[in-house]
Amino acid sequence: MLLKDKIAIITGAAQGIGAAFALGYAKEGAKIVIADIGDGKESVEAIEQAGGEAIHVKADITSQDDCDTMAKAAVERFGTIDILLNNAAMYANIVKKPFTEITTEEWNRVMEINTGGPFICTKAVFPYMKEKGGKIINVSSSSIFEGPSGMPHYVASKGAVFAFTRSMARELGEYSINVNSLAPGYTQSEGSKTIEHNRSTTGPSPEEISIQKRCLKRSALPQDMVGTAIFLGCYLSDFISGQLILCDGGASFN
Repeated sequence: MLLKDKIAIITGAAQGIGAAFALGYAKEGAKIVIADIGDGKESVEAIEQAGGEAIHVKADITSQDDCDTMAKAAVERFGTIDILLNNAAMYANIVKKPFTEITTEEWNRVMEINTGGPFICTKAVFPYMKEKGGKIINVSSSSIFEGPSGMPHYVASKGAVFAFTRSMARELGEYSINVNSLAPGYTQSEGSKTIEHNRSTTGPSPEEISIQKRCLKRSALPQDMVGTAIFLGCYLSDFISGQLILCDGGASFN
């Protein structure tokens, strides 16, 4: 098992790609903290049914107090923190529209969650990682290379996540903390299905367009992201930091 006895906090793991990360990590031997503002009961039960161990901590990633409590709960239950996977983001409830129709409040909210969240969570786990090292994985997006229209706030926020990753890799390297980014493409998660259902335009769906762009001509599923997340969380990536790995079937190159 690549993650045997590792303690991993995974934000936004109550559903979608985050839930797939959590189950995949558990199957590799990690003990999981499901950190989500929503109900993480189903994710915890799925992990327990697979023979793993997990807890759910309700946490708003824009709240330093919540994230500090999240980190403390992980240590109180499991003794330490080895991995932070910053997956939570505002995505499903974004409606694609011209930038002129995006309010300043909406722009700021996307930035607060998608960019501020990883910063706050990293601050929360750092006191527990600094003496022994660890792995921090920030979920970015292949959209930062594609530049799709209609959601500039989301694309900008995910570009900022990668820039943040590089900066933190420099700053935390002296503590033996690896910081990397994973960038999924358009994936058939609950969030993407909601966006597709709510779209007001006609013509090819985002899923159809994405498949056309890919070297690998099929849908992307949450499980397709798990292997890379495991690699970045385990010893196989011990000499890799400040990098971004695309998981989009070859739709984009960096």
